[in-house]
Amino acid sequence: MKYPNDFRDKNLSKFGDSLINFVFSLALSEYLGHPSAGRVPNASLAMALELAGLKHLFPPRTDKHGKGDIAEAVFAYAWLERKITIDEAAEILRENLTDDVMNFARKKEAIGKAFCEVFKVIKERLEL
Repeated sequence: MKYPNDFRDKNLSKFGDSLINFVFSLALSEYLGHPSAGRVPNASLAMALELAGLKHLFPPRTDKHGKGDIAEAVFAYAWLERKITIDEAAEILRENLTDDVMNFARKKEAIGKAFCEVFKVIKERLEL
C-alpha cells in the first residue's frame, strides 16, 4: 500500500508522534537496562532533521512545533513504506544515546543527535 508523502499531513504526524515516542522508550529502556518511558521534544526532532540534512522539508518560517510535526510525519511515512523498522530505529537510537539523555539541561540535544542518525538512514532510503 502506498501512502501520500505529504509531510504536513496532521494524521501522519500524529501517528508518527506515537511511533517516535515508542521507539525512543524502547531505546531508552535498552540503554538504561530497565523499563523506561520518554517523550521526544519537538525541539529535538527539529534539530535531528536539520543535522540529517533535511532542513529543505521545512516550509519557510516554520516554528519548532511545526518542524517536530514534519519530523514525525517523515518517520511515520518511512515506517509505513517499510523503509525502517521499529527494531532498527530503536537500535540506532540506543547506539547513539549518551548519558546526557538523563541530564535535564542537555537532554533535548542528546535526543536530537541520536535521532539525527535515524533520519540519516531514512533520508537515504527515501531519497529525500
